[in-house]
Amino acid sequence: MPKDLFSIRLKEARLMRKLSMDKLIALTDFVITKQSLSRYERGIMRPHANILTAFAQALGISEDYFYGRNIKIDVPMLRTTSNGKIEEDVITAIESRLSYWTERLLAKEHKAGITVEFKNPIENVQVTAFEDAIKAADLLRQFWHCGDGPIASVLRLFERKGIRIMEDELPADIYGLSTWADHRIPLMVLDTRCSKTTAERLRFTAAHELAHLLLSLPPSSDLSVEKRCNKFASFFLFPKSAFIEEMGGERRDELTLEEMIDLKELYGVSIAAQVHEAWDLQMISREHYDWWYDENIKKNKMEEGWGVYTFPETVGREKRMDARIKKEITNKNNNNQ
Repeated sequence: MPKDLFSIRLKEARLMRKLSMDKLIALTDFVITKQSLSRYERGIMRPHANILTAFAQALGISEDYFYGRNIKIDVPMLRTTSNGKIEEDVITAIESRLSYWTERLLAKEHKAGITVEFKNPIENVQVTAFEDAIKAADLLRQFWHCGDGPIASVLRLFERKGIRIMEDELPADIYGLSTWADHRIPLMVLDTRCSKTTAERLRFTAAHELAHLLLSLPPSSDLSVEKRCNKFASFFLFPKSAFIEEMGGERRDELTLEEMIDLKELYGVSIAAQVHEAWDLQMISREHYDWWYDENIKKNKMEEGWGVYTFPETVGREKRMDARIKKEITNKNNNNQ
């Protein structure tokens, strides 16, 4: 075990439960002091077996969690999707939170009698070029019975298909991450804070991370992995056929802000993504694309005043499980009275 892994995992578990040091000590029946807890979290001390058991019980987690043996998180994939921007200690903290959250979520699923086995319907589809990304997006929509119209809630769709989504506060330039647990459970980490992102950007980030999870992305001299994931995300959210129909044809002299605001509010796709898509499809000239970016998008990156997608883009699976478990406990207690 890395020298500081226990201390990181202990502190991250406490913070995930939103517990102060005093509250955690109380939950352990005061078997430790605040000074000892501080030393454990700073990596100065290691607990004896009875203290470790007390921590596990208080935090509602297995003892294996503290040693990284509970859930196998594909950490290299976390690094890959972050483009190398996240420092190692931050990655370790994120992995610890994800491990803690995943173990508790799977326990809730078991208690609620929910069984979800994820199947990747496009696992054999290789994406090396731009057209491959479009075909993969269309194929996935076909397998998931999405049609070619707007997807009301991308996050709820992903949850329904078996992707577990954890909300977390990520470093400044990172909006989402994705990886696998135990080589079979797809995990997504999204920063959903409205101070950092918009509904449209959140949807795009989620679709981008979906590409990392599902696509076969062999080395390619055509497009980088990140660009291929971006293209997939764009055409998954706004399919090529629908985009051309909504725009009224395959060629346009210019795009108007008013029509793109309307489509943004309907499809949940940003103005920037629409301009990108129009250029990708050679619908507009390079000059018009550059004008849109230089004169408009770069000056209003959050697209304030350019419409908003209003359908709630939230996660809800864990909340519903909590409600079911709570109801079952209430019914059981009532029956025992």
